[in-house]
Amino acid sequence: MQNNPNQHLIVLDVRPILQSGNDPFNEIMKAVANLAEEDTLQIINTFEPIPLINKMKARGYKSWTERPEDGVIHTFFKKEQDNKTSEKLPEVEETDEISFQQKVEFFGEKKHTIDVRHLEMPEPMVAILKEIETLDDDHALFVEHKKMPQFLLPELKNRNYDIMFNELSEHHLQLLIFKAK
Repeated sequence: MQNNPNQHLIVLDVRPILQSGNDPFNEIMKAVANLAEEDTLQIINTFEPIPLINKMKARGYKSWTERPEDGVIHTFFKKEQDNKTSEKLPEVEETDEISFQQKVEFFGEKKHTIDVRHLEMPEPMVAILKEIETLDDDHALFVEHKKMPQFLLPELKNRNYDIMFNELSEHHLQLLIFKAK
């Protein structure tokens, strides 16, 4: 992490953390905790961190991104002066297995299936967002996942998607993502 006193810019390059297979979230939150009111946090990454952007917006930060070169994304966070909003992450109610299976059967051939259990953070979310970009409104995305993607939920809500899930074991759930009616 670098500090540029002239511009009150705190720079955190999380690419090495991601390359080591770890989640940079805790390092980012440490940097946020140490920000002064006039500071701007710059995260250097290989993708646009939508869950982080949503979380920081809920904490009263505005954000913007720049793409200085292919595969490099700079995301900036600055505390908004007049913040009165505080958003919670949306919750998903657990669906009973019968309702879940009925909804899966309802979509029949109109569903696309992906398995993201083998992917490291944040790749599952990136893969899911990529899939729903091309998903027809009357189709569903069936996802095999390791855990509930909490930071994906606000983005799905913003894009007008509903999500149902069926927990098979502690580290295996099935998600069904579809356009809200």
